[in-house]
Amino acid sequence: MSLALLGVAAAAICSGTANILQASAARSEPARAGLDTTLLVRLVRRPRYVLALGLVAAGFALSFYALRTLPLFVVQAGRASALAVTAVLAVLVLRARLSRVEIGAVAAVVGGVVLVAAGAGTQRSVLVSLVTRFGLLVVVLTVAGVAAAATRIQPAARAGLVLGALAGLSFAILALGARVLRGYAPQVLLADPAAWAMGGAGILGLLLAAMALQRASVVGAIAPMVGVETAVGAVLGMVLCGDRPAQGGAAVSIFGFVLVLAGALSLTRFAAPERALAIK
Repeated sequence: MSLALLGVAAAAICSGTANILQASAARSEPARAGLDTTLLVRLVRRPRYVLALGLVAAGFALSFYALRTLPLFVVQAGRASALAVTAVLAVLVLRARLSRVEIGAVAAVVGGVVLVAAGAGTQRSVLVSLVTRFGLLVVVLTVAGVAAAATRIQPAARAGLVLGALAGLSFAILALGARVLRGYAPQVLLADPAAWAMGGAGILGLLLAAMALQRASVVGAIAPMVGVETAVGAVLGMVLCGDRPAQGGAAVSIFGFVLVLAGALSLTRFAAPERALAIK
């Protein structure tokens, strides 16, 4: 389990760093109404965004490795600490400042992750029905439709918060899909609706995250994404996969999970300077 927990920590560092790079690249592109399906194509022409994608891929790969032995709620709580990494990097790289409340929020996220890990048990293999696997595809398509409508919300910053939350829902589906995959052989993946849902959710999540970063501050967009991804992913893991804390560790894990969410959501007040985001 120690290697899996190290993988979760490394995934948080990758994701937190990627958030800063993605924000800088996304802000250099104009925000368009509706679901901007060409945004990712335009962004991949920018080296910083390509580097961010590499870090995102590394973060998810490390998370998938951790899911082999850890419950989904533990991995999701660890990924939530990426928001704290983003805030700290904004201070170090973008010369932003954290208030005492925000420093406390970062400490709460880190401490909460430690408590969740301390109360974690090991996951068990699970067989999810075919109906549920197809249901994941339906959810991805529904999120895309809701996101298209959300781009019209005014002011733009509020639309960014909603798009960030929808990106988090997409990433929660991606994580759940990884948890319930029947196997990794090509023929198994092609026949598994959960694998198709993972692909669609991953692309949609990246698109919605970029659109959110065009409209809201870095942490203002990332905080609802992290909060929704963490909470929804954890609940789905418990309901559909039977994930549970270790015997005697439920209270510790629950308290730690609440700390992670409270710290992450309180960081919505934190924003990187606009001038740093607009670098081309």
